[in-house]
Amino acid sequence: MILTDSEKILVALGALVIILAIVANAIKDYKRMTREANKKVEQKLKDEEYIKELKKIIDKKNKELEEIVKSKNN
Repeated sequence: MILTDSEKILVALGALVIILAIVANAIKDYKRMTREANKKVEQKLKDEEYIKELKKIIDKKNKELEEIVKSKNN
C-alpha cells in the first residue's frame, strides 16, 4: 500500500494529535495529583496544630485535677 503525500501528512497530523492529547492528559493528571498532595499536607499541618492545642488543654486540665486531688488529700 503506497500512501500519497497528503495521506502521509494526515497520518503525521493524526499521530501528532494523539501525542499532544497524551501529553496534555499527563500534565492535567500531574497538576491534579500535586493539588491533592498539597491538600493532604495542609490537612496534616492543621491536624498537628489541633493536636498540639488539645494536648495543651489536656495538660492544663490534668494539672488542675492534680491540684484538686492534692488539696483534698491535705
